[in-house]
Order: sequence, then C-alpha cells, then structure tokens
Amino acid sequence: MNPIRSNIYTPNEITLAQSLAESLDDQKSLAFYLSCAKKYPREYLLSTLAHVMTLPDHSVRTTRARLFTNIVTRSVFNTNDRTWD
Repeated sequence: MNPIRSNIYTPNEITLAQSLAESLDDQKSLAFYLSCAKKYPREYLLSTLAHVMTLPDHSVRTTRARLFTNIVTRSVFNTNDRTWD
C-alpha cells in the first residue's frame, strides 16, 4: 500500500514529508514523516530538522533520523495540554 494517497494528505504535507525523509536520509520512514506533516506545524518540523542537521557528528549518538524522531515524539505537541491549538 502506497503511504502517499492524495485524498489523505495535502500536496504541501507530501512535499514536507518527502523533504524530511530526504534530508534525514530515511526514505523507508516516509509514512512516519507524512503523519508528522499532518500532525505538527510546518515551522516546528523545519526548525527541528535544522537543529538536528546542524549538530556536530559527535553529538549524534545514533542517526539524525532517530534523533529527529525522538525530539518530535517527545514534544509539547504530544501532551494533553492543548493550549498551542
């Protein structure tokens, strides 16, 4: 099943997800990046990506993709506090 179905995701969400996957060299996780593009604000994802990509190599213990995933999934957007809505 193709994770990119135009009736589920907007063209902007698809473009953002593809950009994240490419930047993080993690094409196999495109479905995850699509869900992020739908769930989180674009600016938040891009600033998190910029942060992860500018870290020195010695600061990244696993992969940049895994670090990005950890930051995003532990963000304030995943709490029950919906004051940011």
